[in-house]
Amino acid sequence: MKRSVSWSLSLLLMLGSTIACSACSSDGDGKDDGGGNTQVETNVLKGKVLDTSGKPLAGAQVVADNQVLQNSTVSGTSGSDGTYRLELGKAAVTWNASAQIQKQYNGKTYKFDLHPSNPASFATNEGAVRDFTWKLTGDRPQGGTYGGKVLFNLTVYVDPEDPNTPLERENVELTLTPSGPLVDGSTGAPLTARGTSSGDGFGLQDVALGRYTVTARYAPAGKTARAMIVRLNGGDAYSSSLTADFQTIASTVQRIDLEMKFP
Repeated sequence: MKRSVSWSLSLLLMLGSTIACSACSSDGDGKDDGGGNTQVETNVLKGKVLDTSGKPLAGAQVVADNQVLQNSTVSGTSGSDGTYRLELGKAAVTWNASAQIQKQYNGKTYKFDLHPSNPASFATNEGAVRDFTWKLTGDRPQGGTYGGKVLFNLTVYVDPEDPNTPLERENVELTLTPSGPLVDGSTGAPLTARGTSSGDGFGLQDVALGRYTVTARYAPAGKTARAMIVRLNGGDAYSSSLTADFQTIASTVQRIDLEMKFP
């Protein structure tokens, strides 16, 4: 967490180089010389960025965020070999490292936080090597997941075949079938699952971003499953299936919101 502090003149002078670099960037084209990019250097943040298949990822933005001064960062971009190198100055402060990649997919622009090899903060005079990997799903170090969410609501609460039994969303089974490659160009596999709760809502909480054809059925234990009809939240017409893209809710948070009922 950043904090505001009153500084002595000498300390402010020492911090000057960091402030001056708050908007600077590195082209990230430094080559790994067989160990140079893995050897920690004082006053330097460096590392390598990999895509979902473990290959070098160019064009990722890497940010060193000064944990002492407000709005003071050093940023750079990974080069064609995936490496980057950021000069941090000599100020006696601590830093957090993060990275993002931006991708065009089906006419939309998405941003993704990249997974750090080590999420710990570090001091300028220690320097650090922080590698990053693009993950489509999985847990984030600070909580949450890298995948998008497919959330849903039932728009009816009574089973038409059994009016005395309330419907339970836990009995809804979704099937997501990829319509084309996923955002990273890989071939996705159909996903069939039931929802769980999170602070964002009820549904599938960690789904690789792609374009999916969605179907749903109501499948209580010990009973015959029945098809449901679905639509986008607030949409006009229900259908037996729909093909949907994720919507960006906030920065690197993507979601599909659905409603469903019996035909």
